[in-house]
Amino acid sequence: MRVFTAGETMVLLDGVEGGELEPGMPFRLRVGGAESNFAIALRRLGVDVAWASRLGSDPFGDFVVRTLEAEEIDLRWVTRDGAPTGVFFKWHEGGESRVLYRRAGSAASHLSPADVPDSALDGVALVHLTGITVALSATARETVLSVARRARERGCIVTFDPNYRPALWAAPRAAAEAMAAVLPHVDWYLCGRAEGELLLGASSPEQVIEAARAAGAGDAVVRVGAEGALVRQDGQPVLVPPLRVEEVVDEIGAGDGFAAGFAYSLLQGREPARCARAGNQVAAAALRGTGDWETYPRLGELDLV
Repeated sequence: MRVFTAGETMVLLDGVEGGELEPGMPFRLRVGGAESNFAIALRRLGVDVAWASRLGSDPFGDFVVRTLEAEEIDLRWVTRDGAPTGVFFKWHEGGESRVLYRRAGSAASHLSPADVPDSALDGVALVHLTGITVALSATARETVLSVARRARERGCIVTFDPNYRPALWAAPRAAAEAMAAVLPHVDWYLCGRAEGELLLGASSPEQVIEAARAAGAGDAVVRVGAEGALVRQDGQPVLVPPLRVEEVVDEIGAGDGFAAGFAYSLLQGREPARCARAGNQVAAAALRGTGDWETYPRLGELDLV
């Protein structure tokens, strides 16, 4: 079973030490991006994953390629062009992660439906897309909609994470309106409680699920922090708690890890609660270390009973 995803991956300058920005503050060079995070997490579980994007023909683009090749991601649908590879900075201040993007006009913002030919979806069982790509540009938005539509027509499972980032949108309403066209082509809407309530006008995780279904999604699962995830099974909401509550080192990448664990179990034909259990475990591993994906687990480290 093959999985396909598409979106922007950037070079990440990750603060080594906590605290506010100061002269001489050390940063570690990494890569990060919602869809490539998902791809790495799923590949570590033994699933073949192809990732499509645009990268600059620059040293940062080379660095992204080398990093993802080392994780055995299929990069045949990656295009290099003259626009720059995006960059973002992350540091830890006041007990939380702070992020600053430098991605305007990046190569990935030039993504278009032509970058994902029909042949890219041959043999694919599941497609994963996110709202971050919807935010990059009009052509990137068209790409997400086109891929979701074509994947659904082919009978692929389509998962979608809104991955709402305030810095990428003028307002929550703009994000919700832009993503609305995608939802009728989505089998599973995967979101965090706060973003789901904000984007769908809900006031509880249960209402988020119903609102996502009313907007056209087949179903939804809502991450509820230390409580785990809420999912419908046999028509009823079921709260799936984590195996244990983690001490959070860095929360970035946990949602992408959850999506990968959930997708892995979907591909195995497991019921929604077991899919959420797997998602919780991959997300928990992400919380244990810095970087977007470096602490994602291998299949043998998960308890998938």
